[in-house]
Amino acid sequence: FDLTPRQVRAIAADRLSPQERAAFDRYHYGPGVWKVDYALSGPVPWTNADCRRAGTVHVGGSIGEIAAAETAVARGQHPERPFVLVGQQSLADPTRAPIGQHTLWAYCHVPNGSDRNMTGAIEAQLERFAPGFTDTILARHEAGPRWFEDYNANDVGGDINGGSVAGTQLLLRPTPTLHPYRLSDPALFLCSAATPPGGGVHGMCGMRAAQAALSGPLR
Repeated sequence: FDLTPRQVRAIAADRLSPQERAAFDRYHYGPGVWKVDYALSGPVPWTNADCRRAGTVHVGGSIGEIAAAETAVARGQHPERPFVLVGQQSLADPTRAPIGQHTLWAYCHVPNGSDRNMTGAIEAQLERFAPGFTDTILARHEAGPRWFEDYNANDVGGDINGGSVAGTQLLLRPTPTLHPYRLSDPALFLCSAATPPGGGVHGMCGMRAAQAALSGPLR
């Protein structure tokens, strides 16, 4: 299953142990995201020259500002100055846009299930570090938590990370066990970001789940 516990429970509840079903019911999901995809008339006018060459830019200001923004989200609030992750794919692959133009995506964290439009806050942050950015916008596509969950049921409440990484779920996911890829039914395995090492560590969850399956039943 390349799914989170909620979907596994819905599909295979009769093949899970009562303890596993209860643990999956307790599984916590993390922040959602508000994402904007852009078509731009030219490159982003970053004031920092290194950012003009980077495929990915993390926009947040000082460490204190980033911590404050993420703390606000964890408390169910919407930061005025969000921590924004930016992808500048067309810098490396010019075929993604017409000659001279560029594509870009940017997203920030929001409380799980939020319906607040964060485009203005994202663009204010980008304008702060790249004055004139808004003048380059040709078109935009906005996607919030509801859009993400409709597109992919794994993105519960807009959580694209497969579950919260707070507390014990940072390492012990989806349940506190030494065998996170094995389900109580020996024929079933879990390989999603809901298992270690979690979302963002691309491919490792699947590789380790495959190793668990190939190693045969536990003795």
